Amino acid sequence: MSREMASGGFRTSFGIPIGSPAGFKTKPTVTIIIIMVNVLIYVLTSYESFFIETSEYWVSIGGFIPSLIETPFQWYRVFTSMFLHADFFHILFNMYFLYVFGRAVESILGKLRFLLLYLTAGVAASIFHTAFSFLGGFSAYTVPAIGASGAISGILGAYLILYPGTYLVVGWSFILFPMFFRIKAAYYIIFWFATQVIYGFTRTAGSTAVFAHAGGFVMGIALLPLIVDKRRIAMFRMLRLYSLFPYLMPINLKTRGLGFFSKTITTVFMVLLLAGAAYASSGLAVQDTVKSTTIQYTCEGTPYVDYVGIQLPDLESQIARVSLDTTRILLNRLNAAGLLYNAANSNRQIILSSKSIRLPVMVKAGSTVSVVNVNTTIHYFTGAYDSDGFLSSGEGNLTTRAVSIVLYGQLYRIVESEPINYVFKVVSQTVDLTGLTRYMGALSASTALAALFVVIKKDGELTLVEER
Repeated sequence: MSREMASGGFRTSFGIPIGSPAGFKTKPTVTIIIIMVNVLIYVLTSYESFFIETSEYWVSIGGFIPSLIETPFQWYRVFTSMFLHADFFHILFNMYFLYVFGRAVESILGKLRFLLLYLTAGVAASIFHTAFSFLGGFSAYTVPAIGASGAISGILGAYLILYPGTYLVVGWSFILFPMFFRIKAAYYIIFWFATQVIYGFTRTAGSTAVFAHAGGFVMGIALLPLIVDKRRIAMFRMLRLYSLFPYLMPINLKTRGLGFFSKTITTVFMVLLLAGAAYASSGLAVQDTVKSTTIQYTCEGTPYVDYVGIQLPDLESQIARVSLDTTRILLNRLNAAGLLYNAANSNRQIILSSKSIRLPVMVKAGSTVSVVNVNTTIHYFTGAYDSDGFLSSGEGNLTTRAVSIVLYGQLYRIVESEPINYVFKVVSQTVDLTGLTRYMGALSASTALAALFVVIKKDGELTLVEER
């Protein structure tokens, strides 16, 4: 699998902003707390790899998986995914951008409203990611997405409306030579937003969930007029005018907000996003179902819980993308034994006990592919199957071996592990991707439409530092 689908959003922007662009000196309490919480969680979830990357266990247990969204007890993933990061550079860049832009937005919104904006943008990121998953193919519905990028994108959206006329000093490395230049904040943020939309529609973003970034961004804009204290904006405008012209009494505290160029480009890409969301909500984007599967098991006494989405009938390639090794081995054995999916088991119940079999397992390393028959003992198994012949509920106990290929130059050797014992329980349900995409597409379209209205009509009421 891709390690996750929400990383790299700020790493791939052009250059890194330096300094405090808005200039206000209020203490960013909530921004700092969010950073501390993210760092603490990263330490707890990556210490096994010496803080280089988060373990696959935490990605599988806390990442956002679109195909699981119809299951209410899986909704926690919308929030846990915001606080998980794939690797050191993922969290480093995310927290840096949060600190640079979050301070200024928190200074005008206040602590609680800033937190509300951050969390709501993170939720919107998951909604947009689900709505546009049809562009990434079936696997996009089943691969965990993690990272704070969507929530931070909401902060960038709010910053664009509040401070479009401020300037950033941007550092950019050209070969071995660092370069620094000054750029208007509106241009920097709009360029970043445009790249997310372009990458998404052209499918050139790799494993990055760019529509999650775009969704958080538009939610940050759409929500801003609902949560901002306009009296606070008026006060900040007055203080700013007094600081610039202390001898003048300000008469008109209105601004014109975004400049014509910035407003035009933002509008164009929001319309593209709106059109994509409208298409998703039409029901034409995807017409299929997926088996949303929960696997609870102990492997050699260690408890695990994992969640996967499987589309019939090709199970092998999908199981191969499961991130957790122990889960992948268990599903492979159940599938090879015909206990995970078999059309002949439609609406049947199967009970097995004390059955020893040799199961074919395909192993590969690079271009080397081999099929190995692995001794497996099913101590007991009870399973009920749905109308498609897929395991809807089952539990059991089996012992098997893990198989791997060890390469020695052009030669290789197949190695089997010591026996591994599983005690497991599997529960699955059929998720209608058509309905899921339509519903999330409708929510995305309404959010994009609201953000478009703010950009076109409301920016002047909310801007503190206008474009000139």
